[in-house]
Amino acid sequence: MLRFLIAVVVAGAIAYLAFRVANRRARHSPARRRVLIAVNAAALALGLVLALWLPMKIPETSGSPASLVAMLVLWIVGGSLAFLGLAALLGAVFARVGPGGPSSRSSGN
Repeated sequence: MLRFLIAVVVAGAIAYLAFRVANRRARHSPARRRVLIAVNAAALALGLVLALWLPMKIPETSGSPASLVAMLVLWIVGGSLAFLGLAALLGAVFARVGPGGPSSRSSGN
C-alpha cells in the first residue's frame, strides 16, 4: 500500500511539473499557446496509439518472449508519452495569455 501511495505521489509530482512548464511557456503569446496545444495533443494521440493500438498488431509467437517484451516497451513508452502529453496539454489549455504576457506583471515591489 505504501509503495502505491509513493508511486501516486511521484506520478502527481511529475504531472504537476509538466503542467506548470507548459502553462508557463503558453503564457508568452497566443501563437506559442496554440503550438503547445497542438504539439501536446499530438503527443497524447501518439502515446495512445503506441500504448493501446500498436501492441494489438504484434503477432503472438509461442515460446518467444520477444513479442511480450515489445508489448511491454510499447506500453511503457506510449503510456509515459500519453501521460506527459495530457498533463502538458492541460497546462497549455488552462494558460491565461495577458495583453503583454508575463512580463507585464508587476515585479512585486
